[in-house]
Amino acid sequence: MTAFFVFFFPILIYLGSWQVIRGLEKKDIVDQHYQNKSLPVINESDMPLIEEDKLTYRTINLQGEFGPESYLLDNRLYRQEAGYEVFTTFETSENRLFLVNRGWISKENFDYEADIKNEGSGISIQGVLSPFTRFGLNLTDESYESGWPKLVQQIDYEATVRDLGFDINSFVLQLSAGSVGALEPIWKPVDLKPSRHYGYALQWFGLAAVLISSFFYYGFKKD
Repeated sequence: MTAFFVFFFPILIYLGSWQVIRGLEKKDIVDQHYQNKSLPVINESDMPLIEEDKLTYRTINLQGEFGPESYLLDNRLYRQEAGYEVFTTFETSENRLFLVNRGWISKENFDYEADIKNEGSGISIQGVLSPFTRFGLNLTDESYESGWPKLVQQIDYEATVRDLGFDINSFVLQLSAGSVGALEPIWKPVDLKPSRHYGYALQWFGLAAVLISSFFYYGFKKD
């Protein structure tokens, strides 16, 4: 029993503490998202005047046109229905290139040519700037196929730059619902709310409490 306690008790405490830390990190992200999203809308010309870390989750207007390159991020569920999140390149009037998350679309009767329209040039779109980290999950190394659109399990910055062959902005534009070319917006700043992490932490600490209680019970009870 002593060996069992010495081995598992630190692990349970570590897992509980890790979930608390993750919850605090997610809370900071959520707070920053709501705070920056409530600030005035900026234009592309304002970007060089604002520090990069303060651009995160700011709402921005962009002028330009959608490119021919689109990624269909697979296995995206919305209201219990399978679909894709569509990411399309967007070249601005100031010659910056963004990847735009246009939103979710159902797999049922999906036709890229009919459902993802070319909106032409000189359009104005609006959305939230989010860090270009990783969208989706693929446990194996993924090689993108040739041709467009491309069905993918994961989108990350470095792989996208290699695939496109040219640099893109380090922010992904999460397109607002009312913008030209928008689909169903399902993006959130975090996958799990802070409260979920705190709930998991409570479970781990609860198991630790049960373990230490059992340790003392078996240690003091009579044979």
